[in-house]
Formats: sequence, C-alpha cells, structure tokens
Amino acid sequence: MISIDLYFSRVPVLIFANKQDLVSSAPASEISKRLKLTEIRDRVWQIQGCSALTNEGVSEGIKWVAETIKSK
Repeated sequence: MISIDLYFSRVPVLIFANKQDLVSSAPASEISKRLKLTEIRDRVWQIQGCSALTNEGVSEGIKWVAETIKSK
C-alpha cells in the first residue's frame, strides 16, 4: 500500500493569484514569496496570476495542470 504522503507528494499544486485586474493586487511573485513557495521541494508547483473577472490567466493555469499530469 502506498502511503498517503507519498501519493500526495506526486500531486502538482496550482495556486491562482486572483484579482490581478486590480491595481492594488499583489503580483504572483510577491504572493509566492509570502507563502514561501520556493521552499516546496517535494512536488511541482505553479503560481498563476489571473483574473476570474476577465478570465485572464485561468486557462493557462488549467493547461499547466493538464500538461503536468499528462507528463507523469
């Protein structure tokens, strides 16, 4: 039986940095620093700037997940 930790370590992580259409929003790079995403070393991850309002960046994030899963 595969341990749950081992199973989930293979799951890619996508974080959407929403509301990028607002001037006051933090850029994806700043959010990445605040969340210390560079410290995640046991799985692949991506932070995707997006705006759910304009749909900008949403399809790119979904495409990344699909391609990442497909390549495994």
